[in-house]
Amino acid sequence: MDNNKNELLMAIDLGTSTLKVAVFDLKGNEVAFETTEYDLFTSPNGIVENNVVIYWEELVKLINKILYNNPTINPAKIIALGTSSQGETIVPIDKEGKPLRNAIVWLDGRSIKEAEDIANRFDTKSLFKITGLPTSEPSWPAARISWIRKNEPDIFSKTYKFLLLEDYIIYMLTGNFFGEASVYSTSYYYDIVEFKFIESMLNYLDIDEEKLPEVKAPGTFVGNITKEASKKTGLETKTKVVIGAMDQICGAIGAGNVEKGQVTETTGTAFAMVITMGKPIFDNFTKLPCAPHAIPGLYTVMPYSMTGGMVLKWFKDNLCQNEVDMSQKNNLNVYGLLDRLGEKVPPGSEGLLMLPHLAGAYFPEYNPKARGVYFGIGLNHSKGHFIRAIMEALGYMMRRDLEAVYNLGTEVKKVVSTGGGAKSALWGQIKADICGIKIEVPNYTETALLGAAMLAAKGINIFSSIEGVAENFVKTGHIFLPNNYHKEVYDKSYKKYIELYNSLLELF
Repeated sequence: MDNNKNELLMAIDLGTSTLKVAVFDLKGNEVAFETTEYDLFTSPNGIVENNVVIYWEELVKLINKILYNNPTINPAKIIALGTSSQGETIVPIDKEGKPLRNAIVWLDGRSIKEAEDIANRFDTKSLFKITGLPTSEPSWPAARISWIRKNEPDIFSKTYKFLLLEDYIIYMLTGNFFGEASVYSTSYYYDIVEFKFIESMLNYLDIDEEKLPEVKAPGTFVGNITKEASKKTGLETKTKVVIGAMDQICGAIGAGNVEKGQVTETTGTAFAMVITMGKPIFDNFTKLPCAPHAIPGLYTVMPYSMTGGMVLKWFKDNLCQNEVDMSQKNNLNVYGLLDRLGEKVPPGSEGLLMLPHLAGAYFPEYNPKARGVYFGIGLNHSKGHFIRAIMEALGYMMRRDLEAVYNLGTEVKKVVSTGGGAKSALWGQIKADICGIKIEVPNYTETALLGAAMLAAKGINIFSSIEGVAENFVKTGHIFLPNNYHKEVYDKSYKKYIELYNSLLELF
């Protein structure tokens, strides 16, 4: 690879409410970055939609903004564009490629009855072994298409293609209809073992493969920027478009999670892990979702909890007004102030325990009724104790997830932390101590964007493998090694954490 050409890569990240665009050089350094937010249309009956055109128009604005604000970026030097995308958001279009209705966003809850009907019609255990999805859920596109067929028959009959959001953006950029396997792994009509559509599910939905895009492997070149897209975005028609991967997978790649036994954990609003496996795992006891990795032959399982960093945010918003005021007055990061309070408290928070299930417990408990709990409050406990107890609770959650994965026979070589929680050195050390494992933090935080750029680099053969891209692009910022002096107190506290949850089951 010749790094002296000043060639560049562009990456886009299609988030739920945030759109991001970045430009990188061929060493993985960020050259430019822009982001914007868009509001979703919601209603009390669980509907969550967005005007499809907004996604495209906002993307055009961001690309224009990057080129305008960074005049040194020559569009002719942007050799490839890669994508990172949310899953499940569905976009029906007509023969002219125009959306027939608003996009139904993955958060939407209208398809409950349709998901139940699919579960009654099919053997979900058999489907688990080919879809990687343990249950039929309202957010799966299969349930969405079923809902449209029943409730909007006119739109159903006019639909030329049922696209997912990533597919639609690829179409707008290239004029071609392509999807990719990691995003389609949550469609409930795609086989992640044989990498093909599930004929029986398509028959049930009353559609055929012509109604869907061709699904490619993550990191596949799918076409050049069209003349029309070039006029709108300012990008050159010689820029190649590479379809990327699901945002969680892109984030894992951008953090260097590219080998069997590696783990990425994200403490953002939610808490999620991407655990890379050498083969697909379909375990009916743990019910862990399984998806293909972007690297051929590898798979991932993805433990998930609705409550991650949002627990600390909840505490900050409701009980830390003094720290909020101080941060605003002195232009300080409020979470840095909370860290300082937590640092003053010894490991184990002097007996104070917290259950962080403010919106239900997911893997491995799967208990939507569970709620948050503080236990063992004493006169000796200060605000710092409550803050540290939250951080330790997420460490216990992480350890429980890892132990469940160990029980599947998987070796974990290292954990890479990403998301807002990874900015806290205190939290990183707590997780390392509780889990007894080395934790690394990459020096670049927008790992989904970097992962999309890495897939683009591989997709146009700048590098021969994703592993090779990772060696050049991914750089470690901090490393946290477990402190053995804290092992005994954390082992005891972890045991109590599990006992506390179990003792409260009947009270939730």
